[in-house]
Amino acid sequence: MHPSISINTLCLPPAPLGALAERVAQLGARGISPDLDQVLAFGVSESAQAIREAGLAVATLTHRAFGYATPAETDVARERLLRSIAIAGELGAQTIIMTTGGRGALSWPQAAEAFAEAMAPCAEAARRAGIRLGIEPTSHLYSDVSIAHRLTDAATLARKAGIGVMIDLFACWVDADIDAAIADAAPLTALVQVSDYVYGDRGLPCRAVPGDGAVPLDRLIPAIARAGFTGWYDLEIIGPRLQAEGEDAGLRRAADYIGKLLETA
Repeated sequence: MHPSISINTLCLPPAPLGALAERVAQLGARGISPDLDQVLAFGVSESAQAIREAGLAVATLTHRAFGYATPAETDVARERLLRSIAIAGELGAQTIIMTTGGRGALSWPQAAEAFAEAMAPCAEAARRAGIRLGIEPTSHLYSDVSIAHRLTDAATLARKAGIGVMIDLFACWVDADIDAAIADAAPLTALVQVSDYVYGDRGLPCRAVPGDGAVPLDRLIPAIARAGFTGWYDLEIIGPRLQAEGEDAGLRRAADYIGKLLETA
């Protein structure tokens, strides 16, 4: 498996993190991307040990949504993210991935300013810890947890907040300016998440194995590499298509497809 490919634990059926780490290692990946709740359930020190014993690096820690729409929400969100930064340090995670949080009653410009202000102490703490925070673009169907639905929007918010961007290609491949957005976001990019989409699939999360659908990964992956990104390409294939094929077979096939694109990029 290409050394730049990591596997997100959300691809796999629920299990203790130790078992997930063993499975990811058996698949041949060098990186794993656990969810914060999985780490907390298994124990932080126990998770760090299990990942280390499996011979894996932590590509990113999935923190999920931040929050800033009200002062009370901001206080809770900051405390939770500061805790995640400390946990990421214990795990040896290179990055933390999250969504921005919803805007509540704020307009988009108001929300952007509020997000940047709320994020500032956490961004500084992450810099001191040597960990990159990154926000990902998400479908508008998840507007309750994000205001970044295009890669350009995610980059705009990241610059305001002094953090990074995670390019989730499933969410942003349809952006009209995707090629220019990839080039613009290159200095900010901390991780790339990869999956595919089959036209006509309406059942969320409706993600497919890379190479099976309409996402022009054969153009976008080389474009990201040519823009200078040298980090992790995280497989985040969620839903019944992968389950029907079998997670191991589908993930190996996905890794082979993406690995060949990276080798020829």
